Amino acid sequence: MPRLILIVFLVFAAWLIKRDTARRDGISGAVWIPTIWIGILASRPFSTWLGSDAGGDALEGSPLDRLFFFVFIFLAFIVISRRKVSWSQVISTSWPVFLFYAFMLISVLWAYSPVASFKRWFKDFGNISVALVILTEVNPAQAFRAVYVRCAYVLIPLSYIFIRWFPDMGRHYNIHSGGLEATGVTFQKNSLGIMVLACGLILIWDWLERSKPGEIRQNWFDRYMPLGILAIGLYLLHLCDSKTSIACLAFGSIILSAIRIPFLRNRVGSLGVYIVASAAIFFVLDSLFGIKEFVVESMGRNMTFTGRTDVWKVLLDLHTPSILGTGFCDFWSDPNYLPKLPYWVEYSAHNGYLETYLDGGIVGVFFLVVLLIGTGLKINRQLSTTGGSYPLIRFVVLGTMIIGNITESHFGRMSPLWFMLLLVALDPMPGGGIPGTSEIFASDPQGAPADPEAPSEPAAQPSPP
Repeated sequence: MPRLILIVFLVFAAWLIKRDTARRDGISGAVWIPTIWIGILASRPFSTWLGSDAGGDALEGSPLDRLFFFVFIFLAFIVISRRKVSWSQVISTSWPVFLFYAFMLISVLWAYSPVASFKRWFKDFGNISVALVILTEVNPAQAFRAVYVRCAYVLIPLSYIFIRWFPDMGRHYNIHSGGLEATGVTFQKNSLGIMVLACGLILIWDWLERSKPGEIRQNWFDRYMPLGILAIGLYLLHLCDSKTSIACLAFGSIILSAIRIPFLRNRVGSLGVYIVASAAIFFVLDSLFGIKEFVVESMGRNMTFTGRTDVWKVLLDLHTPSILGTGFCDFWSDPNYLPKLPYWVEYSAHNGYLETYLDGGIVGVFFLVVLLIGTGLKINRQLSTTGGSYPLIRFVVLGTMIIGNITESHFGRMSPLWFMLLLVALDPMPGGGIPGTSEIFASDPQGAPADPEAPSEPAAQPSPP
């Protein structure tokens, strides 16, 4: 019976994706490159899906996984090369991203294992080539949505099937508490929450876009089926009890839905100011009344964030090089530090800012802050001048990453959320043209008005390779 359920679902998922592909204009078959890439980042390693570890070790990883990432980076590079993307223009419009990667590349020089550190850097830098496949489509916003929606159609229901009917694949025992955890298509409950968060945010964005006035009328199945997938995702969040993902999904959903409210829709250009002001007010109230503790405890957590503060203290007490760090992604394989860690500290700092500090020290954190601020300023300008839903999803992704990295590590890691941040930090280049915001993102019926003479939809043209 379980195998029959799995087969029926896979056929149904293939039909859903085929149906979804048919209704999307302005995207090419090359979008399957980032779709499969994200599918692996959001679930489990490629070698594991094939039922093999391929003889990998803790330092080098699986040869099969290395081959997978290399092949897909190579394919992505071929696609964007054929689209004649100008790297000088890409770098000039998104220089904070490349500045961050440039320093992390230099940090490889003082890593304990420079070769392994460089391989990790190369794989992570490959995210940019894969992201550019999306951003050089005729309709980048449509491609962005299609990639994550396809992953949502497969990974969210498949996680439930694994948990319900294939417990050996969908559940794991916690090595510390011994409790049984729901992990679905991933290997860890927080990873399951991250998958649902990443796919869920874009699923909501896509549903709002498909439901706005002026769009093609949908039948009941097309209208409510995405909500059914989202409902399964919410149930998975309940099972895995990932409070960070729950909070971030709630934050993103509220902001995305705000564009439907006339009062907020007309003030979307000031959204960044409102958020900064709200954060300042929260800080003042917390210093006076300690409301942060109340908020955390109301979510079923304590101020140690499930022991994360203990992990942070242990890592800071190691006194790693404070200025330049230990080298990109090298700390967790450095024998100078690993023997000093207690058994309950696993291979994550559970804080993206601390993880960046371990990798690149104060200098690395500085370049990360430059990346976040530079991206924020770019998004704020776009919110103020063009409006529409695309600047809003960029804002949501940035906010989600800033909040989510307080208790999890995504910066500079092979994560669907880090890929999403790079996607919104880079500028769209429809058809491989000059980097910049396309008319595709200029406005929509729910957004701020744009140039009245600008076409609301791109002219029909052949899809790039």
